[in-house]
Amino acid sequence: MLLSDGEIQLALESGELIIDPSPPSSSLQPASIDLKLDTVIRVQKSDTAGITLDPTELDVNSYINNHTDEVDIASQNGYTLKPGAFIIGKTVETVGLSNRLSGRVEGRSRLARLGVGVHITAPKIDPGFHNQITLEIFHLGNTDVRISSGMTICTLLIERLGHPAGSGYHGMFQGS
Repeated sequence: MLLSDGEIQLALESGELIIDPSPPSSSLQPASIDLKLDTVIRVQKSDTAGITLDPTELDVNSYINNHTDEVDIASQNGYTLKPGAFIIGKTVETVGLSNRLSGRVEGRSRLARLGVGVHITAPKIDPGFHNQITLEIFHLGNTDVRISSGMTICTLLIERLGHPAGSGYHGMFQGS
C-alpha cells in the first residue's frame, strides 16, 4: 500500500522512515516526498568509449571509481547536461527504511518534460536500506539542461509491506 502524505509524516515521526537531513514540509507531496541533488556527481571519462562490459562479471563500484570523474557541482554553480549525457548522482538526504517499508524513487515531471530521467531501471529501495539514494541521470532531450546541487531531483514513494521483510537489505550498496 502506497503511503499518503499523512502516513509518510507518521512514519518519519515513529522512526520507521528516516530522512536525514529532515526535509522541509514543502517537500511532502500527496503520496511521496521530494529529495534534492547532492553536491558531487560522477561523469564518465572519455576513455570509456569502445569498452565492452559483461555486467555479470563487473565490479560496479570499481568500474565507477576508475572510469568516472568526481565533479563538485556546488563549486561550479551547477552542471550542464548535454543531450545524450549520462551521469551518476546522489540525493542530499540519507534514507533509512524499516523492514516494514519499501520505497521507489521516481523522476520529476518538470525534468522529464525536458528529456531528463533520474533512474534507468533501478527505482526499487528494499526494506532495511540505509544510505543516500544513487541516481542514474540521463538526458534524452535536444537542449542543454542545467542541474544544480540542492535542486529537487526526484520523489520518493513509500510502500508498507503486508508483513515485515524477513531480513533487511544487505547488498553491496548499503552504506557505500
